[in-house]
Amino acid sequence: MRRLALLAVALLLPAGVLAAETRIALVVGNSAYASGPLLNPANDARLVAQALSQLGFEVIERRDADQNTMKRAIQEFGERLDKGGPQAVGLFYYAGHGVQLNGRNYLIPTKANIEREGDVEIEAVSADWVIEQMRYARNRLNIVILDACRNNPFNRSMRSADRGLASMDAPAGILIAYSTAPGAVAEDGSGRNSPYTTALTRAMLEVHQPLEQVFKHVRADVMGATAGKQVPWEASSLTGEDYYFNGPAAAARATSVPTPVAAPSRSDAGAMGTGAAGSGSAGSGTAGTEGSGNSGWFAWVSDLFSSHTSAAVRAPTVAPAPQAAVVAGAHAVALLRSLGIDTAQLDSAHDYPPDTIRHLIASAPRRVALGSTPEQIGAALALCKQYAADCQPRDYADERLRQVTLAPFELDATPVSVRAFRQFADGAQYLTHAEKVGFAYAMAPGSDRHEQRVAGGSWRNALKQRPLDDDSAVVGVSFQDAEAYCRSRSSRLPSEDEWEYAARGPQDNIFPWGDDFGPTTRSMNIAPHVTDGPVGGIGDRYRGLSGNVWQWVDTRGVGSTRVLKGGSWLEPNPANKRAATRRYELPDRADADSGFRCARTLPVWPDADVWMARLQ
Repeated sequence: MRRLALLAVALLLPAGVLAAETRIALVVGNSAYASGPLLNPANDARLVAQALSQLGFEVIERRDADQNTMKRAIQEFGERLDKGGPQAVGLFYYAGHGVQLNGRNYLIPTKANIEREGDVEIEAVSADWVIEQMRYARNRLNIVILDACRNNPFNRSMRSADRGLASMDAPAGILIAYSTAPGAVAEDGSGRNSPYTTALTRAMLEVHQPLEQVFKHVRADVMGATAGKQVPWEASSLTGEDYYFNGPAAAARATSVPTPVAAPSRSDAGAMGTGAAGSGSAGSGTAGTEGSGNSGWFAWVSDLFSSHTSAAVRAPTVAPAPQAAVVAGAHAVALLRSLGIDTAQLDSAHDYPPDTIRHLIASAPRRVALGSTPEQIGAALALCKQYAADCQPRDYADERLRQVTLAPFELDATPVSVRAFRQFADGAQYLTHAEKVGFAYAMAPGSDRHEQRVAGGSWRNALKQRPLDDDSAVVGVSFQDAEAYCRSRSSRLPSEDEWEYAARGPQDNIFPWGDDFGPTTRSMNIAPHVTDGPVGGIGDRYRGLSGNVWQWVDTRGVGSTRVLKGGSWLEPNPANKRAATRRYELPDRADADSGFRCARTLPVWPDADVWMARLQ
């Protein structure tokens, strides 16, 4: 059985006020269904309840609950949350069957008798009720975790029921995390617990870092446990200071910003105690520090390297993860410079706490060179000529080097699949440009350069070029269609600079996996799946960056055109599948090998663990 988990985290509190907060949780796990029993939800609920108890939550736990039991538990939860006051923390966790009907999510009690659509509101429990209880309590922090089975047994007579769960309306300041990408399928697990719940509880207990970092650990664990088949996904509208499930190992910083001081030497490291900077996020802004004579980048770095004073933080029940006492300044400076991070305030002769270096890696803007050097352009031209006779230097003149500064972001792990796009289009009743005008474009028979109109061709029929495969990348979508999909997920299309940096990394690779063009020459008779091909990009986090589909990016090309990156599986010349390659198309054009992936702006870079490992 496969399940989808949605995690909504609303306005978590800073670590400095953990001692004053009340934490209340309701945990429900339903396994014993008469129709479609599940293996793990009751076990998952037990595991989550144990973890939350260790984190100081008052836990209301219900397993294999009928409708009345669930409603009464939600009522009790709301009452306790209300009495907890405005500083209270509320968390609701549900594991079991769930169904989306007409854009609303319903949780299924164990004794529900659902035979048709009209039975859902009578027999099930609306997830909106939980949100309303939290809204009424007016507390500052609310967490909602929905771990609901996607392949539920109640769809057989429900024509309006959709796969998975719908996006839920919630107040501003919410982070929404799915156990897998929308439209994909999550694993229930072959053991006692699902991969997502296992990773989530471990991260909540063991990761003494801000919330966004917790979910990066969860994503890495789940991808490892499922061999990359399941990729957790988040969308965040959180603002303000960093927040923690489990307090940081370092003490909270003082609000004043003293004059920057040098980091201690190795011999002084033992006297540091917990006064080192925590791993909180400074974002990518460059605002000055009030009361100081500095502003912009210097103020940001000055703040980072300021001295710190201890604050009252409730001691976590789980010991902080061990880490190296200090990082050699020379090693740190070399790494930071390779990432394009300003090191003017660092001294190679000094040592620094790991949290300080991690904070720089995670939060500092990165100034990098993108495009191709003259030597790389010459090599691309030579490679092109091995496969075609009409290659010209002008074909690559638009790849000249450019210096760019990037703020933290993250791309989707794969291109958007047909299944994911169908979920969006059907749910929103969205018609693509090709569906509206009645045609799209595909290569003319026997040609790899000239396209022709395909009447009636659209993403729904793979432009009539091949059988439609739900696990392949969606094609036949225009730039506007891609924008609409990403907006529906509270995300956006990446810029060309973001896409290329994620693909090439600081090593400036020619292809996402390195400089070997061999993988681009593989022969394929059918469209690849979104997870096919070698992993690549920073930290080997991505698939399908090259040789899958051309991918729209939010960068203007020549005139009114937009840019596409990556090269498709139909592209015969490997020189046109390099990370620096650009293709130009009008934004309303839809064709047989153009797709996309979305991006998100983040408060911190998602690759800090990758680079910190280099310093070990």
